[in-house]
Amino acid sequence: MKKRDLLYLFLALAAATFVFYISTYSPNDGFKFIIADIRVALEGKIKKKVAVREGLITHVKLSRYNNSDTLIFLGESVDSVNVGEIILKEKNSPFFYVKGKDGKRKKLKYVSIPKSILDDEGFPKKWKDSCKTNWKDVVID
Repeated sequence: MKKRDLLYLFLALAAATFVFYISTYSPNDGFKFIIADIRVALEGKIKKKVAVREGLITHVKLSRYNNSDTLIFLGESVDSVNVGEIILKEKNSPFFYVKGKDGKRKKLKYVSIPKSILDDEGFPKKWKDSCKTNWKDVVID
């Protein structure tokens, strides 16, 4: 074998090892985002609905009290809210509440929790217990 062929073989093996390592041992980004979404607390008035991608409205611009405006992802729940309504998301909850102009409150899902993340060792035990009772609506397969 020529040196050049050995170099190509070595590079191919190194690339394959790297891909295997990343796919097997990399942290689950979805896990981090779901934990952060549950932990966050939000409160503010909806200023407008926003399409981050053309033709697909999935976010709202929220005017927060004593804070800067923020853009939050609501996904399918964006159809259940209106401009001018107030959003309240309590810390350590996968739900948020919308208070309409008439004063009535609606409870909506802020984040879904895949079963694979629920079964993960790093998912807080207190939340696992809640998923069996109060939060069972947010657990998906």
